[in-house]
Amino acid sequence: MPIRLTTKSTAFAVFALSLLFALVISCGGANEPEALDSSGAKEEPPELAKSVAGILPPTVTPTPPSNEFAIVGQPERFQLEDLSLVGINEWINSEPLELDQLAAENKLVLLDFWTYTCVNCVRTFPYLKAWHDAYADLGLVIIGVHSPEFEFEKISANIQEAVERYGIEYPVAVDSDKATWDKYGNHFWPSKYLITVGPNGESSVVLRHFGEGGYREFESTILVELNRLGRDTDHLRTINPVGPDRSENAHTITRELYGGYSSNYLSDGLYAGQDDYYIAPDTTVDYVDDGTRRHGQFFLDGEWINTEDAVVSGYVAENGSSQFAFEFFATSVNSVLSSSDGPVDLIVELDGKPLTRDQAGFDISWNSDDTSVVEVDDARLYQLVELPEFGKHELVLKTNSEGLAIYTVTFGVNKFGP
Repeated sequence: MPIRLTTKSTAFAVFALSLLFALVISCGGANEPEALDSSGAKEEPPELAKSVAGILPPTVTPTPPSNEFAIVGQPERFQLEDLSLVGINEWINSEPLELDQLAAENKLVLLDFWTYTCVNCVRTFPYLKAWHDAYADLGLVIIGVHSPEFEFEKISANIQEAVERYGIEYPVAVDSDKATWDKYGNHFWPSKYLITVGPNGESSVVLRHFGEGGYREFESTILVELNRLGRDTDHLRTINPVGPDRSENAHTITRELYGGYSSNYLSDGLYAGQDDYYIAPDTTVDYVDDGTRRHGQFFLDGEWINTEDAVVSGYVAENGSSQFAFEFFATSVNSVLSSSDGPVDLIVELDGKPLTRDQAGFDISWNSDDTSVVEVDDARLYQLVELPEFGKHELVLKTNSEGLAIYTVTFGVNKFGP
């Protein structure tokens, strides 16, 4: 017999389904990591949000800060008979590679699933590049599998530019439809798989790791497997490339903020701190920021549109501005931004003042009046703040332009790097 739910029942059902989904993700499944470290991992936004959005939006409630360095699953033996890469759109830095052929050549393969707006991925590059330089001649083949989070990350020119900007010289497989990502059952950026050749020529995963960290264990396993494959590694020692060191404040870092409704319309979302955001998806609202702040949420002022992946500035009156504000606990702040109307200056203020030279991230510059700004054009990760010490602060982003999109804001506690 058909049942029609009341508004309250519908709200409860949606919330319960969202909560159940979140619990399933957090408890781990058949494809959780074998090698884990309490390091940063960026989780793939659940598809559930797309079905929930538009049914009934939640009410804003305070949310506790999450731990960027939380363990992301329980050890589980990885099982996948066919490890071949599928649905690859193009290759960068290499001709197409086949894992079967690499196995026939007695190669050790490291698959690194990444996306270019993921700061957790960026922090791993010093290690990957050092391993490539040190062990490629001994038979290690690193393949960066670029699996996008956002639509603009599927654009070939954007990926090419990111590869050049980050100085990646090893092969990159462009997995824009996430076919290989899905085949491997991934949920996190970055994800690393070390694939070796067995005695009968079969390929198998000997180690995998989600998130940052675990570098010494991973490199030690690389050396062991290269030695098993007949390479002379007895004279080698693990290297120590210059990379981010974890801070003792890792457990108090502010969670990542998402501008789009696909992440906000979830029980563990609610990144937007104002009820008006949840009126309906793809809705233009003239917000008023009354100064309220809650940790782990952002607050808007002026006209903004909540789209699936980002919150986008709307009409701005002459001499007016729209702003995106939040409190945070961290040493560094990065944001994925874009502009639909060409380069625009986004004003960045820390605790009500322009950034100083020793507080500014790599992408910050200053106008003639010493206003600190970031010039936003192409959709990418922008480094906004790099503080000398960990602490609690307020950051306000101001724009007088229409079409400024804020996708995510991420935070770091590392003593070096993003």
